[in-house]
Amino acid sequence: MAEEPVAPAQEPEKPIPQNIRNLHVKALASLERNPDMAIDMLSRCVQACPWFLEARTNLRKAEIGRYLLKHNGKVAVSPLAAATAFLPKMKVAGLLKKGKALEALAECEKYLLNEPLNIHYVKLFADTAIAAGRYPAGLMTMELAKEHIPANDVDAVAALGRLYYQTQDYRKAIECLERVHRARPADAAVAKMLKDAEALAASGSWEKAAEAGDFRKALQDTKQQEELDAANKSVKTADDAQKIINETLRKIEKEPKNVNYYLALVGLYLQQKQYQPALDAIETARSHVGQDPALDLRYAAVRTEQFDAEIAALREAGDEEGAAAKQAERDQYVFDDIAERVQRYPNDQHLRFELGEQYWKYGYPDEAIQQFQISQRSPKDRVMSLYLMAQCFRQKGMQDMAVEQLSGALEQLPSMDKQKMDVYYLLGEICEEEGKLDEAAKYFKEIYRADVTYKDVSDRVQRIYEAQKAKGSQA
Repeated sequence: MAEEPVAPAQEPEKPIPQNIRNLHVKALASLERNPDMAIDMLSRCVQACPWFLEARTNLRKAEIGRYLLKHNGKVAVSPLAAATAFLPKMKVAGLLKKGKALEALAECEKYLLNEPLNIHYVKLFADTAIAAGRYPAGLMTMELAKEHIPANDVDAVAALGRLYYQTQDYRKAIECLERVHRARPADAAVAKMLKDAEALAASGSWEKAAEAGDFRKALQDTKQQEELDAANKSVKTADDAQKIINETLRKIEKEPKNVNYYLALVGLYLQQKQYQPALDAIETARSHVGQDPALDLRYAAVRTEQFDAEIAALREAGDEEGAAAKQAERDQYVFDDIAERVQRYPNDQHLRFELGEQYWKYGYPDEAIQQFQISQRSPKDRVMSLYLMAQCFRQKGMQDMAVEQLSGALEQLPSMDKQKMDVYYLLGEICEEEGKLDEAAKYFKEIYRADVTYKDVSDRVQRIYEAQKAKGSQA
């Protein structure tokens, strides 16, 4: 099994003086009128209390909002960005070497003040936050930046994946590292970290099972992970891969009903981009063990990855028409596959949610509502089911039903995260369309207070203010 990274020592939280809390409130109140003044006050909060995460989060959001406003909503990437970040990195490294971690963190804040989306400064801050025992601040900064950095910036995704891994959030680490591994299959360091993250995530499942007293299940999961780790280790040549494939095939001959070996074999084939043999291996497993949800899910994932590879090859060859046709074929496959799996496993509420998403995507609100009404019973999918159901009712012109679903979603969202802002935004849109400007303003202002960079909420708040003034002057 992989060796678990040492969790970074996190500095204990300390009380926040009332005068700093008051300054934080004043900063938020001034965001609309004077962003520069608000940023200055938030910076003072962070300087006085480096552990005040809420103030640092609002500071970062305000910095990003000001930056995007200045650059017309675009991220300006200088070709000299890496070079200009060299001296700051050296200065911060020097402070860290002297054991002045908090001073190093404060130094990083200076660079982010005007360039909060410069990935070099963002990574520097994240690494320094780890060293200072403030890794939630590092994660927050990286996650906020990632929302605005181009999706094809593999370096940013890799940095976030490493940060998740270092802070032992293996599920999120795997999501990031898988994207990087697909883009850079030859990067051995990323491949190893991804494998280790998968192994450590599985060991976490073992611990939970053991704590619950289900030792037989725990041992079974551990054995499966060991088999997968042994078979899916990084290989340097095709010959190495073929040797391990042959070894796994011999194991399958001895135990033809062992699903673990088939899954390991599929992983090996995928490392070599051998999609059809991977699909054939799953079909062979089905012939021995029958229908299995894990095998069905794996088959769909491999087939979709095969489509993606074919689409990429067509585009690289300049055949955009062929790529578009293959994309349509891929989309149809995904829809049909989910629909068929719902037929096989009608009690799988997450599958119901995925089918509802497909119906909504292709403009079938009634069919989507039917699926979301079932998937909302799942705690994992309840909020998004209610939110998308509201979208369906809104499309059908049933605004009151839409508001009812959104109100139900809000009951599940105590903190102001992106999901809650999505719900508030849709409520604001509905109220604005119905001419209820005061109610619309209430929802949009809640978002504005939390994140001025969210969609076009700044413009909407301003527009409603102007409409309210015009209405008042006419009265």
